[in-house]
Amino acid sequence: MRAPLVVPSDRDATGRSFGAEELELVREVLESGSLNSNSGTMVRRFEHEFARSLGVARCVAVSSGSFAVQAAVFATRPDLASECVTSPITDFGALAALLYEGVVPSFCDVDAHTLMPVADTIANAITARTRAVVVTHLFGATTELAPIRALCDRHGLAMIEDAAQALGSSRDGVTAGTVGDLAAFSFQQSKHITSGEGGAVVTDDDELARRVRLFTNKAWPYGEPDPDHRFLAPNGRMTELQAAVLIAQLGKLAEGVEQRRRSARALLAETEAADGIGFHGNVDEHSFWRMPLLVDPELVSCTELAAALAREGVRCQAHYVGRPAFELEAFRERRFVAGTGFPVDYRDSRPRERIEDFPGVREGLARVLVIPWNERISPELGREIGIRITAICRELGGDR
Repeated sequence: MRAPLVVPSDRDATGRSFGAEELELVREVLESGSLNSNSGTMVRRFEHEFARSLGVARCVAVSSGSFAVQAAVFATRPDLASECVTSPITDFGALAALLYEGVVPSFCDVDAHTLMPVADTIANAITARTRAVVVTHLFGATTELAPIRALCDRHGLAMIEDAAQALGSSRDGVTAGTVGDLAAFSFQQSKHITSGEGGAVVTDDDELARRVRLFTNKAWPYGEPDPDHRFLAPNGRMTELQAAVLIAQLGKLAEGVEQRRRSARALLAETEAADGIGFHGNVDEHSFWRMPLLVDPELVSCTELAAALAREGVRCQAHYVGRPAFELEAFRERRFVAGTGFPVDYRDSRPRERIEDFPGVREGLARVLVIPWNERISPELGREIGIRITAICRELGGDR
């Protein structure tokens, strides 16, 4: 019997890269006595450095990735109960962001190999009420950008990239988060760089950046003449302590992504010999927030493979989120604003979504196996995980 592997986890220090750089900057914040972004300097410094790292004009740091999506949606000035095309394979926070702004999610299908929306699937979900598109990048990969940008421009729609999982990735040389009118990032515990929680919105548009910053600050225009609360808005500010950690983390991002790629290459070199296991993407442009593998159900059971890997010490997710968002209880029961079903049921008589109408979603979720990945996984360990996957596939496929 094979001994279980010990795999670093991004839930604790084994899979996270914190050190003297973070400690020194946190110490500076504590010694300054100013932990709030409106009186400190770290948040502004992080915003400047993060925008520069992406090559965009503006960055607004916020409290979470979910808030980043909500602020980006707000900035586009959506009409009440207007629609936003989005993926049903996403974090619930990205959907709550729409609902809180009175926007109806219009779910689109995805590419079955990447589980991400593409121009054709988005086009099929556009209606007369559509005002925006949220483009969800997954696993550390970037979906096609130029065709989606062209589609949005043709229909006069705002394009928002949800790049929470895609920091450090690109597609055909174009960086995730730099094509949409706005892009949202997350710095939650498991992300490429982290401050436990946190997020950012980036844009090249000064007016959109201003609206995001107002929304993040209870609509109080700090530094402007005759300030007043301009409209209803929450507090979504990032703290100085979070920003201090993120400044240090940002300096480690490039090497961390390259380390993830080295380990991924080692795993994939071994799984080439495994019948029924595939990988879709360009390793050189993938930033591997997670390692997504496609399992051929004719040859190997994805669920059985995940269970066998767990016994080997490799924690993973068969079928990723398991089911599309429209099958979650909140959507099935329309548990939104004060039990009213608003905004989804408001002026909406369309039939509810059926998985049968989303073939890419159905196939993609049925086949995908997602292995947690981080920069502390060595190429040697990546190779050993690949060897174990190949061995398990042979064992499971023996009776098929």
